[in-house]
Amino acid sequence: MKTKTKIGLLVAALAMAASGVVCSAEEPANPYVQAAGKTLMTPFGLCVRTGYWTPALAEAQGALGRNCNCDPDIIHCEAGGEKVVLSADTLFTFNKSNLRPEGMEMLKELTSRMAGLNVDVVMINGYADRIGGYEYNLKLSDRRAEAVKNFLAENGVPAARIHAEGKGQIDPVVDCPNPSPRGEIRTFQELIKCLQPNRRAVIEVIGTRAAR
Repeated sequence: MKTKTKIGLLVAALAMAASGVVCSAEEPANPYVQAAGKTLMTPFGLCVRTGYWTPALAEAQGALGRNCNCDPDIIHCEAGGEKVVLSADTLFTFNKSNLRPEGMEMLKELTSRMAGLNVDVVMINGYADRIGGYEYNLKLSDRRAEAVKNFLAENGVPAARIHAEGKGQIDPVVDCPNPSPRGEIRTFQELIKCLQPNRRAVIEVIGTRAAR
């Protein structure tokens, strides 16, 4: 049997760059009592809840394709099984499209998390900051997306499954004011530093994994 896994970040989200990593791929706690690897049931066919049971934790079980018979008014299992989201943000140096060494390490971590995954599609969106012209930034964001695509392909991800696209300077993570003598940002270099989070590529992976 195969379970459906949606790996898209987080990082998921797994954020990669000089600022480090943020990861949200950990599974939520199982709110039902386990015995010998199975959910403990009452004589009336009800799942035994833990002391920390909450509706949110119960709902999360359905997203993982588990405990589908428990609390059917809350848990709605997807046909085909497990769904997990993992995404990654890779940051780039100003006006560059080459991956930083720390970014490469974080991408390697992402590929290791994909071990055993039958990849359906990998979607990569590249972004630039607002410095420079629109067309220039669009091409720069394209190169950033392609850099991530090439790295993933070189590390075992099927290239035919990877879709890379540049988004230019849209959807900024931060908004920084222009430099001014009395402002919060006084120099062009300070502006570049402030806009760093916008120079990124966002990755989403969707695939299937054998049931555990």
